[in-house]
Amino acid sequence: MQFIVGLLILVNSFVFLFINQGVYSGIFTVLGIANFALILINKKGGQQTQQDLENLVENLNERSSKDKLTGSWNRGTFDRHLNDVYRRFKLFNEQFFVIFFDIDYFKKFNDTYGHEAGDRVLKGFSECIIKHSRRDKDRFFRYGGEEFVIVVVKPNIPPKEDATVIIKNLRKAVSGLDIQGLPKVTCSMGVGFPDSVKSKEEILQEADENVYRAKENGRNRAYLDKDTVII
Repeated sequence: MQFIVGLLILVNSFVFLFINQGVYSGIFTVLGIANFALILINKKGGQQTQQDLENLVENLNERSSKDKLTGSWNRGTFDRHLNDVYRRFKLFNEQFFVIFFDIDYFKKFNDTYGHEAGDRVLKGFSECIIKHSRRDKDRFFRYGGEEFVIVVVKPNIPPKEDATVIIKNLRKAVSGLDIQGLPKVTCSMGVGFPDSVKSKEEILQEADENVYRAKENGRNRAYLDKDTVII
């Protein structure tokens, strides 16, 4: 509205100058041009301010959705994401699976080398997994403490085969992780697959149980189910 009023004033100024040529009409025209210019500047500034506010909100949303230490998505974001993924699975049969990670002997890092070292392990491990994950949509989350989880949506090949490929690649990446002054980092992994009757909670429970199988049977390995282990 302000823009339209300013434009009308500018047009009237030129009409007035054309009809009544003189000093006052010239001054009136200059004032009309200046007013219109100020409106344009304010309009541009308002657009910039709006963009700045949108950028700020987007930045704050991302920061509130991520774990501060590791840079991975946080637990609250995981819960919301899994709800959405599970809903699409039930409605459209859009396949997915989850992989749980638990860093082996993490307590020893804290007890022997201090909590600062433990934080470096968490950060280094998370950065390694994020770097070697295949696709942006395969999201990686910090589930809690030294536990992490990946949600893989729309597997490229049958879910169990896809999980096997991902686990082998990530185990290889973690095996090459070198955190200065600290022992080798390994992790135990477990997979949870959906089916027509499982709830979200049962899928997570299955993945959690498979992680414990990996820990009980030597660590640094993954279980797809109670009979299928990847070493």
